[in-house]
Amino acid sequence: MIYFDTETCGFHGPIVLYQWAEDGGPINLHNVWDEPVGKTLELYEALLETEICGFNLAFDWFHVCQQYTTLSLLDPREIPIISEYAIAEREARSGPCLRPQAACDLMLHARRGPYQDTMQRAPITIRRVPTALAQPLANELTARIKLKDVYFTKSGGRRWTVEYIEVEDKIDPDFRDVTLRFSPSSALKALAVDALGIKEVTRFEEIGLKLNPVEVGFAPFALAIGTEENWKGSWPDVIARHISHWAYSRLAIEYAIKDVEYTRALHKHFGSPKAGDMDSELACMIGAVRWKGFAVNAVRLAELREKARIVAKSAPRDHRAVRRWFYEVLNEFERKMITSTDKSILEELKTWDDHPIVERATAVSDARRAVKEVEIYDKLIVAGRFHASFDPLGARSGRMSGSGGDLNAQGIKRTKEIRACFPLKSEGEGLSGGDFDSFEVGIAEALYDDPDLRRDLTSGKKIHGLFGQALSGWSYDQVLASEGKEPDWYVRGKMGVFAMIYHGTAYTLQKKLGVTEEVAENAFHQFINVRYPGIARAQKKIYDAFCSMRQPGGLGTAVEWHDPAEFVESMLGFRRYFTLENRICKELFDLAEDPPSTWTKLKIKVVRSDRQQTASGACRSALFGAAFGIQAASMRAAGNHRVQSTGATITKDLQARIWELQPRGLAEWVVAPLNQHDEIMVVHNGEVVDDLKVIVAECIEHYKPLIPLIGMTWMEDMNTWADK
Repeated sequence: MIYFDTETCGFHGPIVLYQWAEDGGPINLHNVWDEPVGKTLELYEALLETEICGFNLAFDWFHVCQQYTTLSLLDPREIPIISEYAIAEREARSGPCLRPQAACDLMLHARRGPYQDTMQRAPITIRRVPTALAQPLANELTARIKLKDVYFTKSGGRRWTVEYIEVEDKIDPDFRDVTLRFSPSSALKALAVDALGIKEVTRFEEIGLKLNPVEVGFAPFALAIGTEENWKGSWPDVIARHISHWAYSRLAIEYAIKDVEYTRALHKHFGSPKAGDMDSELACMIGAVRWKGFAVNAVRLAELREKARIVAKSAPRDHRAVRRWFYEVLNEFERKMITSTDKSILEELKTWDDHPIVERATAVSDARRAVKEVEIYDKLIVAGRFHASFDPLGARSGRMSGSGGDLNAQGIKRTKEIRACFPLKSEGEGLSGGDFDSFEVGIAEALYDDPDLRRDLTSGKKIHGLFGQALSGWSYDQVLASEGKEPDWYVRGKMGVFAMIYHGTAYTLQKKLGVTEEVAENAFHQFINVRYPGIARAQKKIYDAFCSMRQPGGLGTAVEWHDPAEFVESMLGFRRYFTLENRICKELFDLAEDPPSTWTKLKIKVVRSDRQQTASGACRSALFGAAFGIQAASMRAAGNHRVQSTGATITKDLQARIWELQPRGLAEWVVAPLNQHDEIMVVHNGEVVDDLKVIVAECIEHYKPLIPLIGMTWMEDMNTWADK
């Protein structure tokens, strides 16, 4: 096995230093720009002949592919010349595919287990704490809840902090929020400190290299920014400094050596996991496919950009301007309901039937969306290709997510007009692809194990129509006929189904669908408790496992603590852990139940939630509120995980099966898969059309015993992404 890492010029520029070790052998450093091209090519070819182990392979393998294909266009006997390399990059994207014999990505291994908590997470806020107790509460929580430094590596170690509350642009003098903002790191050095017990490590920001190139991840080559006459600050302008730094700085050299040393030590610490797991293989696929890119139609993109620009100018977008525009059609009472103009508020305003605010809220939403669309079109036109960047394990559900920061590959709209701008394939290539059929519904049905639901679905009825019945009281045929009309009970039924799948409540239905409380309560009860009790049973299992705080006597009575489950498993065994949430929730509960005596002795009175309380009582209410909020979020996440994670694993499994058509080693491209949530697109060499069809059919049959309703509509000989 070869353990390796790379040091690059910026995030998307070429490798400057390549460092590696074979098995337990010595650590080697290779200065790419001081050695003949042929020697570097030989070292990368060695990676293709064995098993590899790295940390964040989607990043490093992208750079290996980027550099190998570019250097292949240069004279192998010569030292690389910066300008020649930069000019060759764009053409190099059409080079061959590089695939190792097997891969092990330790970052992904850590995320599947003990370091899942180092993935990004939302802050925890205790809202409206009396000002007099805000800082004492922050101090108390910091002392009580000992959290690992690895959760706060990007914030200088700060834990609970006191924050001002703004009310109508003024600071609330009576209350403060107390917030725990996570800034975790799953970087190699952070895990080396936590897992290996290393006391001190040199971090990248400490090695003294400050000169970064101008770069864009959606177009990872210098000619996207500048030209040979003027590189405009892109990597050719700064790489000489990087070359010198990694060759001669003692701190930098030590840093590079430690990268391989820590990678090898972590591999042993984690029990020497075998290379070839699905996520690691997909990480290398992501890197290779990202550099190749997918074809786009720049002419059609430019046409859509002009249309979007017109829409972007059709309504105000700035918060203050939008509020003033809305106030023109709102009375004094309605104005008070506009607490912001963010997306959730706009969506709610759109449900105000027969009110002029509906048209204006829709216009603002469309204008804001158009601005984002213009940005995406501009980026794709500059790049000339769609360089899709992904994180193979980007969420705690195990789902693949878009990465790269400046263009979310999974954020491309599904409309045919937009997707027609993506032929994806280049000349001489073919395009196949498909969507799983009613994927989430099929998985949820298997989880619920409700014979009545299965009977209705297998009879050909649409679950969205069935839920529309529960909402409207109309017949099934009437609901189907309402699609595209007002009131559209079919679309509302569809929104309601997904709310139910992801553990929504009657209140969720009321808020999202714009129906009355009575309608929401009745639909929820009829659908879950009466018509399909299997759904209620499935949701009760989540409640029993994760509802830690319960009030048997009802609201206002004593709260009891029940130890919650530490994790939930998908139908395929992928675990999401709640260790950190459970621990914080328990500490908040304990503190609310038994606050310090110095707090209870305070004679200060405040008005919180329209009732007068002592400062201590208000603080206890805030603590309970935060704890119940954490619990509710955990219950939703646990319920969602069983559907989302199961779907994520199946989709990635199909993608991995398709990737097996690509030969290992150095070879011409056979398949370049693209994963967009529940769909798979495959650019191929035109010779594997039948092989792809067989692989899809075999994958579906493999999961049929677990998910009886699983299916996939697979398309061949497509001209663009829109043909699916």
